[in-house]
Amino acid sequence: MTKKKNFLIAMSGGSGSGKSTLAVALLERLGPGRAVMFGEDAYYHPMSYYGEPQTAAEREALVAGINYDDPKSKEVDHLVSDLKALKAGEGVDQPIYDYDRHDRSKKTRRIEPAPVLILEGIHALSMPKIRNLIDLSVYVDTPDDLRLARRIRRDVIERGRTVDSVLQQYMSTVRAAHYRFTYPAMFEADLVIADEGVPAYGDVKPSADAIERMLAPVLSRLQTAGVI
Repeated sequence: MTKKKNFLIAMSGGSGSGKSTLAVALLERLGPGRAVMFGEDAYYHPMSYYGEPQTAAEREALVAGINYDDPKSKEVDHLVSDLKALKAGEGVDQPIYDYDRHDRSKKTRRIEPAPVLILEGIHALSMPKIRNLIDLSVYVDTPDDLRLARRIRRDVIERGRTVDSVLQQYMSTVRAAHYRFTYPAMFEADLVIADEGVPAYGDVKPSADAIERMLAPVLSRLQTAGVI
């Protein structure tokens, strides 16, 4: 008898869309041992991929030239390999990306398989190599102004950046990449979930009703598929 493979849910949406909030809520709803969350951002290329800068100035210039909102910034083949292993019931050692250093850490994160695998990220539905691995694709559709407000707050408070630097990056690469790579996936997703303004930052938490509204269609699909 062929062993049933683990069920992969891929959640995407623009930066600040609330997809991480939805993914965490689903993880908590399914409970311990039933699901594991798998961050796409862990697979940014290490600095060595672009060359080894010798000075701080060279490193800063190199980082400034990388478009992190383009799927090319990620090691897709490594991601595919790990997803295949998890779907087949094998554990993996996932990379850890250090945002402060703009480089991959020497440490890894051990991930053991679970019946439901939740892949979350802006490119989760935009990489052709993983499409045939996805069992349920979910796109969180959020107004641009709300996404930008969340991004500014996150980058300023959590990552120590200035508002000007966040806006400059948004206008130079983030917005264009969103409409080139991330947004088109909405039209092919199995589920599109509208976020009309659910708080998802700082001390302001989404209400139970808001979370339930966003979770309901995902849970319904899992029930129909016989996963839960």
